[in-house]
This record gives sequence, C-alpha cells and structure tokens, in this order.
Amino acid sequence: VFIGGGTPSLFSSVAIEQLLGTILELAGGNQQIEITLEANPSSAEAERFAGYRKAGVTRLSIGVQSFSNRSLGLLGRVHDKKQAVMAIAAAREAGFSNLNLDLMFSLPGQDENGALDDLETALRFEPNHLSLYQLTIEPNTRFAIDRPVLPDEETDWLIRSTVYDRVAAAGYQRYEVSAFSQPNQHCQHNLNIWQFGDYLGIGAGAH
Repeated sequence: VFIGGGTPSLFSSVAIEQLLGTILELAGGNQQIEITLEANPSSAEAERFAGYRKAGVTRLSIGVQSFSNRSLGLLGRVHDKKQAVMAIAAAREAGFSNLNLDLMFSLPGQDENGALDDLETALRFEPNHLSLYQLTIEPNTRFAIDRPVLPDEETDWLIRSTVYDRVAAAGYQRYEVSAFSQPNQHCQHNLNIWQFGDYLGIGAGAH
C-alpha cells in the first residue's frame, strides 16, 4: 500500500487507521505487507508519526528535496533545512526503521558540490532508501511559465555522475531510474510498478 502524492501526512492518524483497516479487510486479512506513507517536513510531528506507526504504516517517505534553504526557496517549498532534519528525527523517534528520503538535483544555480552536500547530509541519517530525482520542467507549471536558470548540460552531467558515484560508494543499489536502496530494502511499490505489475490507483490522478 502506498499513500502518496500531495501531503497525506496532513491526515490524522485516526483517519489513516480507518483507511488501512478497510483496505486490509478488503484485501483479505492481516497480511504482512509494506505500507508506505509520504510526508512533508512542514507537517512532521513525532506524535503524529507515532500514530501512523500504530495505525499500521511500516514505511515513511519524507519529501526533503534539498537541505539548502536557498534551493528550497527557489522550489517554492514551505519547509527549511531545520524542519527537514526535525522530520527525520521525528520519524526515527516514532519507531520507523524503514525510511525513504526524497532528494532533487540539478536545481537552479546548483553545481556538483551543492548536490553532493545535499546527498552527504542525507547519508548521515542512514536512510534505508533514497529517491534521487533530477528536476525537470513540466508543461503548464509555474516553472514552465517562468523558467528558472538550470545547470547547463556539462554541469548537469557532472552533478549526476557525482551523485550516482557517491550513493553507490555508500552501499546503495540502484534498482530503477530514481530509486536507490540498501541491500534488500527495495520499495515493494516501486518494484511492482517498475516490473509492470498490476495496481489499483484510488484518488484524483491516481491512475
């Protein structure tokens, strides 16, 4: 089960418990399954995370995106580095041993050292899984209308090669385009999608 997109961590733990209870009942009982919930650092609280853990969530994915306050501001994010660090600490305090961090690279004004700083900060928290995404400009978005200055092709190549080499040296396996995990810590949802497995998408845009 993957509860993601938007900010599902705005839901109360009671609501998540009701949702998961119904899903598991329809799925046929208490199966041992991976249940991921996405969370934004701006909505992170240890008590809330503990409630999700009690409700049955087994894996937390935190949308850090960057540990640079400058980059976060350019991306329009409402959290800062301090909140990102506090969110990770709250997840660990709540008992989440299975943790993913989302990071973006090739951000406006970023070079390979800036991208590596973000990655090194993430690695210090020893997440089980990293999702490393290159910033791409999608049509009909704010960035498509007011396009930021992104790294040129050579700088982008340096950023990507530096990031990929470092994460591999840290012992993470790249098992799909943007997904890196410690051994035997692959996200089951990611694997299913990557291998063209069946899934049921519920919610606006879930298809």
